[in-house]
Amino acid sequence: MIDTLGGYRLLRTIGVGPRAEVVLAHPLRDVPDAVPAVIKIYGSAVSDESIIAEAEALERAAGEHVMRVLDVMSTDDGAPALVLSRHAAGSVTRLLADRAELQPGEAITILAPVAAAVARMHAAGVAHGALAPGSVLFDASGSPTIGCFGRATLFAPGLPAAALEIEQVVLDDVLGFGELAAAVLERAGAVALARRVRTDVAPGPWLTTFADSLFDLAEPLPVDLRPRVEAEPLPLPGRLVGTTLAPPELDAPIVPRWRSRVAEVVASLRAVRRPVWVAAAVSVAAGIAALALATGAGPPAGPTPTPSAPTTSTSVPPDPGPVGGDDPVAAALVLLQVRELCIRDLSIGCLDDVGQPGSAALEADRELVTAMLDGAESGPLPIVNGASLTQRLGDSALVALGPDSEPASVLLVKGEAGWRIRDYLTG
Repeated sequence: MIDTLGGYRLLRTIGVGPRAEVVLAHPLRDVPDAVPAVIKIYGSAVSDESIIAEAEALERAAGEHVMRVLDVMSTDDGAPALVLSRHAAGSVTRLLADRAELQPGEAITILAPVAAAVARMHAAGVAHGALAPGSVLFDASGSPTIGCFGRATLFAPGLPAAALEIEQVVLDDVLGFGELAAAVLERAGAVALARRVRTDVAPGPWLTTFADSLFDLAEPLPVDLRPRVEAEPLPLPGRLVGTTLAPPELDAPIVPRWRSRVAEVVASLRAVRRPVWVAAAVSVAAGIAALALATGAGPPAGPTPTPSAPTTSTSVPPDPGPVGGDDPVAAALVLLQVRELCIRDLSIGCLDDVGQPGSAALEADRELVTAMLDGAESGPLPIVNGASLTQRLGDSALVALGPDSEPASVLLVKGEAGWRIRDYLTG
């Protein structure tokens, strides 16, 4: 088992997907500014061209509010790896799962920088390819960063607005951003603006114009990343809709000339490429505890106070929320909502906050997302029409989802990280 790599101590696996394994790591150097990083180790099925394209997309997109590369290396078994700085406070998906309401100023803090970053990326000839709530990540202060560049596409930089408008990958990005913006604005009470976003969204200058218009709503505010106490479970749409939790989170200075090093590393590995599963014996439960959704173990203590932002009182312990509470029905509703968000965002790591480690439910959901990444359809997802508790035995509970649901019921188990789905039951 690998426990160090390229000057980093490998702490635990925090995500495994079709392209790569993502590992939390800490520099071996004992220096004051040493901070944990994320290492993305590519699997043998990922082509050299795909790795180089992702690396070049990161280089072109580099700047404020975009994930950055710290280093490039390879494992002893020849797998290329990128070292990325870490954002440990989750994603917009997680925020929307934790918070029934946002302040308008929080919406500005999230959306304005992301819109500007997307416009800058397009000008540099980069389309993200997977813009969604799960690909916008937070640091502890609530500052957003665009991550998850595995599906990025490159095109000619410096295209005029008229040319950008006919680039399908650019249009897909803008539509993805529009859905993200609408979801955040609706949660902030700006319903009319959310509707306009969905109808007016377009490539080119629209992103900059939209970012500027946000400041007419309110003054920007730090994003409060703590789960909020809710009087009752969040109302779900007619069909549950989706999220991504804590994919690799990133932010730090880029290493000079790292792009050429990527090409060199990949070229030297063409002959030997075997899959490497780093720190495979580390308990998955440790990763779940670190990424726990809607529990007291959620984001650390809220946003870091700044001179322009009021500090937040910590005298009252955070509420555990539905997933950490004692009501399995409320927990099931939230977990199913997050599950569909994970599936919509094609996030395998996100599912660790939904399914019990090692369970049939978690394995089935991982297989579903993997198949979807290969082009398969998601199939029907639960329609909840009156969830109810069928049976409870200690920390296990069977929750019926209603007469029209398939599956008909979910089996939940409660552990240290809160409720998780163990199995989906039909009939």
